Amino acid sequence: MARGRRPEIVARRARERAALRQRILDAAHDILREEGLEGLSVRAIAARIAYSPATLYLHFRDKADLLRELLREGFRRLAKAVAEESAAAGSNPAARHRALGRAYARFALENPGYFRLMFELPAGPRMVCGDPALAAEVRGEVPSWEEVVGSVVEAQRAGIYASEVDAQRGTLFAWALIHGLTSLYLGGHLRELAPTREAFERLLEEAIDQVGRWLGASPAGAASGG
Repeated sequence: MARGRRPEIVARRARERAALRQRILDAAHDILREEGLEGLSVRAIAARIAYSPATLYLHFRDKADLLRELLREGFRRLAKAVAEESAAAGSNPAARHRALGRAYARFALENPGYFRLMFELPAGPRMVCGDPALAAEVRGEVPSWEEVVGSVVEAQRAGIYASEVDAQRGTLFAWALIHGLTSLYLGGHLRELAPTREAFERLLEEAIDQVGRWLGASPAGAASGG
């Protein structure tokens, strides 16, 4: 703390700095949602929040530094959605598996810009894969692939899913279906089938039910699976 500077002034400036940093991230998210990565630049973000580009460099070293923070924030938000949906699912492994699908779609609907960067644009996965420290940080926020597959295996052991189904492939097919539907909806390709978010969520539940059928869900297990 600088000599003579009152604690309340230091605290206020810290809040202001944090608020401006969040405004930068929010503006970046909106640009990613509307224009994709090609529209994202320090100058474009500065124009949106009515600050000079030089101000943004006080918070982020460069565009790559900004993208890393966007990935961190995106995975934090995904983790929050997963935690909330999983808490509602209880201990049933099939219900937890279904909850992961709901959480993934819900995160995408509420954070389309982060979703694009993390799961649709090649730059996000390339950055994560090319930076072991970042990879460890963001992947520690959400269930690993092995944990998701493990929920299917648990359901198989409990007799909820058919034991002969390949858990790895079943998990991959489930992710592909949920991701594909969500991406199509966000891209405006499901206007007739799902003109509203509520209609899309109903469609999503139908897809999750279909995943259960692929995995050979027993009627009793499907009923208790959420």
